[in-house]
Amino acid sequence: MERLLEIVGILAALYIGYKLTIGKWDYSSPQKRDERKNKLKTAGLSTRFYFMHPRTQFILTFISGGLFTFYWLFKQWQQVLRGFKRLDNTPLKGSAFTRTLGGVWSFFALAGLINRTCEYMHKPTSWPAGLWGLLWLGGLALTFCPVEVSWRLTGYALWCAAPAVFQRRINTLSHEQIPAFPRTVEIIAALLCGACATGIVALIKMLFN
Repeated sequence: MERLLEIVGILAALYIGYKLTIGKWDYSSPQKRDERKNKLKTAGLSTRFYFMHPRTQFILTFISGGLFTFYWLFKQWQQVLRGFKRLDNTPLKGSAFTRTLGGVWSFFALAGLINRTCEYMHKPTSWPAGLWGLLWLGGLALTFCPVEVSWRLTGYALWCAAPAVFQRRINTLSHEQIPAFPRTVEIIAALLCGACATGIVALIKMLFN
């Protein structure tokens, strides 16, 4: 419980920091708007993302032990690497595969990119990437903590929900209606991820029992 309180305190501090910095950007004049746009373009934006229904994503992530997120990361980075634009034309380093392997880090990078692109396109943004990233990893940690089942389920829900939040923001960039029924390849990926998660849990029980 003490660790949970520490996590909540850190998240609260991050959110306050966001409100005092990025959350206070001034758009009151054309000059201020241009300055902010240039900062967004300098950091990098993307013209391409992977689209799927956020509710479908959450369900597939939930039934796959959370591992469907890594398939989602791979598909997102595939598209982003094709559509990434930066003011100085510097490309992103690494491939979609390597960025998926480094998912703990690349989730933060992808979330920041999504927020920047949404802000540039005058679409709603989510909380800062750092805040959602910590909620994502904190949810995973809470899932395996020796606490009550309700807390562990809450942690697992956070672990599954954080990617869906950013998928919802991505979908605001599309003018097409996103179908709720998953693609065949997404169903197969979720089943394979679920099998991997089951195998990992069985291996851990075998090693520690």
